[in-house]
Amino acid sequence: MEQEHKWVDPTPASLFLVFAITFSFWAFLSGYVSPTALPLIGGYFLGFGILWLVAGVIDFRMGDLLGGTINSVFGILLGIAPGLSFLVGGFGPSVGVAVDPRIDGWFILSTGVIFIPLAIAAGTRLWLIALSLLNLGAAFIIIGLALAGLTGVGALLVGGWQLFASGIIMLYLAASMVINTTFARPVLPMGSPIFK
Repeated sequence: MEQEHKWVDPTPASLFLVFAITFSFWAFLSGYVSPTALPLIGGYFLGFGILWLVAGVIDFRMGDLLGGTINSVFGILLGIAPGLSFLVGGFGPSVGVAVDPRIDGWFILSTGVIFIPLAIAAGTRLWLIALSLLNLGAAFIIIGLALAGLTGVGALLVGGWQLFASGIIMLYLAASMVINTTFARPVLPMGSPIFK
């Protein structure tokens, strides 16, 4: 009889991807790279979106509703949808397709709102994940308002730095999870839940 392989938590891999994408998007929003980088960033988003969806399926298979929901939301709202948007926005005008980029603002704004209940629910696990998701939500709301044309473009820099801060937290958490699991003991503290 074959032994069934146990699924493992994909959270560290997912968090490493969040760091990579927030770091890349921060570089764009803070002016370190030009808008010509958007098609490349779009490709990153698409690739990461696929991996987040796989992580969501693994979480759901393990019976983890919160992890599956977060990874699935990341896969669509932070991966595939913006990736396609950046590609269409980058290449559309060159082939005569008119694009109104303000819709990206409304989309990103709604994504930020979705992150608020996810952050509250994540507070039952680790306060650092809850803080990072809440900060991501606030960043997306600020960036969304700016891209929709409802605030000044200076808000993009504020949102970009919030993405950077959230990415650093996610990097630390992912590294902590991998190191602590590999050493089979707490090496790096990860905090405790906010809610019991």
